[in-house]
Amino acid sequence: MKKVLIIILAIGFIVTTGCAKPNYNRDNTEQSSNANSLKPSAQDNLNTNRPDSDTNEPDDMNAETVENSFFFKSNVSQLNYTGKFLFSEETVEKDVKLYINVVANLKYGKLYELRLDSVKDVPDDRLGLGYFFVQKDKIYRVVQTEENLDKLKRSEEVPNDSAIVCQDKEIKDTLGEDEPGWHQYIKVDGNKRKYYSYSNQVATGYYESFIWEKNKGLINYRSGFGAERESIELQLSNE
Repeated sequence: MKKVLIIILAIGFIVTTGCAKPNYNRDNTEQSSNANSLKPSAQDNLNTNRPDSDTNEPDDMNAETVENSFFFKSNVSQLNYTGKFLFSEETVEKDVKLYINVVANLKYGKLYELRLDSVKDVPDDRLGLGYFFVQKDKIYRVVQTEENLDKLKRSEEVPNDSAIVCQDKEIKDTLGEDEPGWHQYIKVDGNKRKYYSYSNQVATGYYESFIWEKNKGLINYRSGFGAERESIELQLSNE
């Protein structure tokens, strides 16, 4: 009887010990799986986002070294123009300087302001030809507002109301020739890119044009109202 009791106790001890033993293989597998699901992958640690750019330049592109062949050379800060100004009863013809001021060096281009010398009877707002965001393949005219300039300098996002005033491809006018509204288009003429804009909603609507020539920059500028009222015309001097 004692032998039977001893055998039963031995068998019970063995069974109890086997059930208490942890299954390391199962537990280790689940722990490893959970750790991998929490660990960020190498892809998660990479940030490849960057502002959009139509230039498709390599990542090491530097605005200091990128120039648009239709804009002024980076070492040019002023140029002489022959000007015609009609803001009184008589047209004033005067040689003037155009100042090319760098406002900001950005990653995907440069922001410039073009401004004329003071001219008698010409209001200050007309002496400024505008702000231009210059990339290797495009020149944007940026509407001069504090919000637009801050947005461009902060994020290099071209404001929605900007206009392309120079590029290799022509831009067709979205309106018919006699259709009332704001007309804008670009013509390609050999080494010249000609931008025209005008409003024909009224007879005295505003017009403006920029003619850019390769390796020279802006060679001609015109703006004013119908019947040549308050008009400006600039021609790059041969000097």
